[in-house]
Amino acid sequence: MTRNRKILFSIFASFTAVIFLLSSCSNLPLIGKKKEKADKIPEGKTVTIEGMEGIKGVNPPKTEASSKKPPSPPALPKKEAETRVASTPTKPFPSPVLPFLQFGFRKKVVILDFENQTIYKDEKIGETTARRLSDKLEATQRVVIVDRPILMERFDREGFKFGSLTDPSVMKRAHQSLGIQAFALGTVTEVSLLSSKASETSEEETAFATAKVEIRLIDASTGNLLKSFIGRSPIFGTKETGENSRGKAVLKAIDFSLDEILEGFLRQLDLLDWTTTIAKIEGDYVYINAGKLSGLRIGDTLEIFEPGKEIIHPTTKFSLGWTTGQLKGAIKVTELFGVDAAVGKVIQGNGFSPNDVLKSTMR
Repeated sequence: MTRNRKILFSIFASFTAVIFLLSSCSNLPLIGKKKEKADKIPEGKTVTIEGMEGIKGVNPPKTEASSKKPPSPPALPKKEAETRVASTPTKPFPSPVLPFLQFGFRKKVVILDFENQTIYKDEKIGETTARRLSDKLEATQRVVIVDRPILMERFDREGFKFGSLTDPSVMKRAHQSLGIQAFALGTVTEVSLLSSKASETSEEETAFATAKVEIRLIDASTGNLLKSFIGRSPIFGTKETGENSRGKAVLKAIDFSLDEILEGFLRQLDLLDWTTTIAKIEGDYVYINAGKLSGLRIGDTLEIFEPGKEIIHPTTKFSLGWTTGQLKGAIKVTELFGVDAAVGKVIQGNGFSPNDVLKSTMR
């Protein structure tokens, strides 16, 4: 009996010791088990990444400050869409537009027919080119265009027989008779056309063209060639659509070619001296073949010279030009009449002749 009590007492003591030990070590982690974090992770979606254990979490709630969006900048005023223009070559949009300025007295020029060497033989391309050159020169207000019919009628009245206006002797006569400074003639050597339908459903035709023009400027006082000019037009800018699109495209190409030539043509023409001639003499008054159209004004003073001499090279027989004759006197313009004529009163000298040459006192 006593023995059984001892056994029970030892079991109770051992159990009490085990309980005490466990309670004193409750703060130590068990082996193989990680310590749990103090902060509990809020519920959320489980994300599994290969090679790592799954974790569960959500984004932290936004604070009141962060939830507010920053103020957006004020809207800038909308700019209108800019029109962009493709870059183009300096030529021929070309034509340089020449200023309408007065460069002394205007030179008188005769435009002869242009030869048509293109494949379009039935078209009046040569005549059209000559006419458009005439219009462009007159628009500069630096040139007086003398029509061929007027020149030919003047020759008929004088009884002067001639074969062709391109003959140097005929040009010299025009210079002495009407004060013509230069002749211009040339050739249209190339015209190319490209045409197609505007669209598959449209019957309208779209056409483009290119042209090449050559012009020769001739000094009327000697019949010598001063300079040749060549103008070419690109296909860009000649587009025409609709009725007669081919003809319109060709006209644009010709205009571009002439515009490329025009500035150099006028510069060369400026190298020639301005002169005019006497039409009639009545006492102290001299009627001259130049007036308002040529740029003369009332009060202008003109000097009168003898014709001078033409110097011909003994070997080449090439005309070197005219010497200045002896000064005979001067007149002052007192009246402008007709299309291009004037009256001057003699203020110095005498013994004038219809063959004399008048020059401006402005050098």
